[in-house]
Amino acid sequence: MGASKDNNYTHEEVLMSQFGRAMAHPARSRMINLLKENKSFRNTDMCKELKMGVSSVHAHIKVLKEADLIHVEYATHEYHITLHQENFELYYNLLT
Repeated sequence: MGASKDNNYTHEEVLMSQFGRAMAHPARSRMINLLKENKSFRNTDMCKELKMGVSSVHAHIKVLKEADLIHVEYATHEYHITLHQENFELYYNLLT
């Protein structure tokens, strides 16, 4: 089936679908919970905490970043991840 047409959905419906995809894997849910507790993580620390490889964590970070739930600051050989609090709260409010 082809791509859905943007004008068929409200902004809130699109946001909810992005949030749903982002939270559809338990590793990403745990990443969000870790960021809520600790405010910031390096990707290498996230790998240790989740007991996952770098490429797997990177793939999960990419999905969370696409949903604009996290902010990623790139540095040499690593990056720092923080929760995009405003958007997380927006998604949360859409659920309630």
